[in-house]
Amino acid sequence: MDFQWLLNPDLSNPWLALLLVVVSFLGSAMTAAFSLGGGLILIALMGAILPANIVVPVHGAIMLGSNGGRSVALAPSIDWSVVLWFTAGAIIGGALGGQIALTLPAHYLRLAIGGFVLYSQWGRGLGRVHFDYKRLVAIGGFSSFLTMFVGATGPFITSILSQRKNMNRMQMIGTAGACMVSQHGIKVALFALAGFAYAPWAPLIITCIIAGFAGTLLGTRALKRFDEKKFRKILKWILTALGIYLIFIAVQGFF
Repeated sequence: MDFQWLLNPDLSNPWLALLLVVVSFLGSAMTAAFSLGGGLILIALMGAILPANIVVPVHGAIMLGSNGGRSVALAPSIDWSVVLWFTAGAIIGGALGGQIALTLPAHYLRLAIGGFVLYSQWGRGLGRVHFDYKRLVAIGGFSSFLTMFVGATGPFITSILSQRKNMNRMQMIGTAGACMVSQHGIKVALFALAGFAYAPWAPLIITCIIAGFAGTLLGTRALKRFDEKKFRKILKWILTALGIYLIFIAVQGFF
């Protein structure tokens, strides 16, 4: 099969383009089931095969569509009050991050995210945080500031929402997806305003979004079959693994 229509001057290998589409499908299935992982896997692959200045804006556009599909699939479970305050902070954080995205080393921020994710699962005290609107605005601002540099901040948002004991797994994953829609939407808009040309990447982005939606439907079906306690245990270990991974790649950036 000819995949030339997916290509552009910065991505000339059709098999690598197809690999990105396949990973979008698998990553979206994983994210729909566990609320994390897919974005990190995709951005890691993109970082290996695409120019550095391309990765974050294109990844953001794909994740916008992927999380949009997850939000549609889980719309009845979304806590819109959380999304509203998160988005208010995301606008501020994204604007600030966009101003200095080219000046602050990304490995410092990856180290911060990885450390926080590990603390959220193994430290003491975070579970007693009261999630009022001020903290939700701060979470939205901080994570959106970070996403302008590191691209995938899903584990950070999921680690926060996983501490809300009054949320079941459907509410947590649906709400996290809606928060990521607002975050990636703001990021894509800011990169477009800064002059990034999305048009040459549109065929790949749209194909990855379609594949991602198919993966989301598969992952959502799996999510509905999980036992709540088992889900929390699996989520804890996935977050732990991703936190260690983020710290590992952050340390590499210092050398």
